[in-house]
Amino acid sequence: MSLHFVNEYAETFSDLVSEQDIAADGQSTPRLFNQALWQQLGGEPIRAETLTARLDGEQQWPGIRPLAQKYAGHQFGHFNPYLGDGRGLLLGEVKTPTGEFYDLHLKGAGPTPYGRGGDGRAVLRSSIREYLASEAFAALGIPTTRALLLTSTEGQIQRERIEPGAMLLRVAKTHVRFGHFEHCYYRRLPQQQRQLWDYVIARQWPELNDATPTAQFRRVTERTALMIALWQAYGFIHGVMNTDNMSLLGETFDYGPYAMFDSYQPEKIFNHTDQGGRYSFTRQPGIGRWNLQRLQVALSASMDVTEFTSVIDEYEPLIQTFYFQQMRQRLGLTQVEPGLARELIAGWLQLLEAHQLDYNRSFIELERYVTESAAGELSVVGEAWLRQYLDAVNEAPDIAAMQQVNPVVTLRTHLLSEVISAAEQGDDAPLTSYLEALERPFQRCLWGSHWAQPPAEEIAPGSLSCSS
Repeated sequence: MSLHFVNEYAETFSDLVSEQDIAADGQSTPRLFNQALWQQLGGEPIRAETLTARLDGEQQWPGIRPLAQKYAGHQFGHFNPYLGDGRGLLLGEVKTPTGEFYDLHLKGAGPTPYGRGGDGRAVLRSSIREYLASEAFAALGIPTTRALLLTSTEGQIQRERIEPGAMLLRVAKTHVRFGHFEHCYYRRLPQQQRQLWDYVIARQWPELNDATPTAQFRRVTERTALMIALWQAYGFIHGVMNTDNMSLLGETFDYGPYAMFDSYQPEKIFNHTDQGGRYSFTRQPGIGRWNLQRLQVALSASMDVTEFTSVIDEYEPLIQTFYFQQMRQRLGLTQVEPGLARELIAGWLQLLEAHQLDYNRSFIELERYVTESAAGELSVVGEAWLRQYLDAVNEAPDIAAMQQVNPVVTLRTHLLSEVISAAEQGDDAPLTSYLEALERPFQRCLWGSHWAQPPAEEIAPGSLSCSS
């Protein structure tokens, strides 16, 4: 069975798109293919080489209708009206056998009218980073776009150095961003804006079709709060939370100079483009609120947003609730009174920061200490906290809860660099092995594996650029 393309977006929002063909950068070679996701979309059994040939134009792909989307956005706090898909094409909308809708989007497909003079290409390095991150997040249960196919191309792309080119085919429930509505607001397109809003609601949250705009905006607020709360709970720094990088559905979107903590350094800036630290780890929750406020302003073009202010006031309590729920489970405090649980969570974070302990690994070490007396380091640096913790859980934390949410294998910058370096030399074995580990992050048997190890002490945490 072939994918069932519907492509109503292309037919409905011609004012917000430019249709154009894929312009592959030479012949492509498949590197990673998500066969399980392809089947979930309703695709027939297919070889990665066949799908790659369709992207290269060597074979026809019936049903696709490639287009670049126009949007705007606030970048590092400043409005930019000249944004859009500069190197990516929305290939089409797919309706799955279960009735769900997904977008197929190809990055690195060539220049578009919205590229602002860019080359329209993607590099292998950043494409690997996005592929691994999106699949790692899916395994962790963090809302995210997905990765379907990664290819390398014959192109040699100039970034901070000359790098091998790539294309990344990704899947999302929608590629509509906060920035779409900002574009409509600043270009005075109220009818198209409301039509787009209603379109996304009908496709993704049909139960809200007859709800008020306030109730619909509340869903956007809730999903945004949940996404960012999970980022905070797992020590993830997105790096570029511009409004054009915010999905209306609260899916982690446009992975660039992201990082996950090794040692817990909540004030460290991982994106060297972000000189002022606007998108630092500690500021992410507040930026989520700021972005929702920009969306409220934009939507005033087509609906009464008066009550949206009170909805945004619900955001901070929501993110605190979601965060507390996740951290309570991560520490096995599910049966502990909430006030004491919050005190223990705060003390745990203070301990990790003061002693520069490895963030995600420390949760596993705590679990091992309780079950096997294996984490002696914890009893040395956190003896007072540990005593309070054990008293609170009556010597028996909820281990089952901890094992459901605490990953042994996470995204680590030094491991990403390792597999990227090998892949750039044509060796995909480390890349495939790391991906397989990231897809089953909770398996305790991986504790001693290479992919669970923190960086050596002499490897300082580096910073990344927006080209990452």
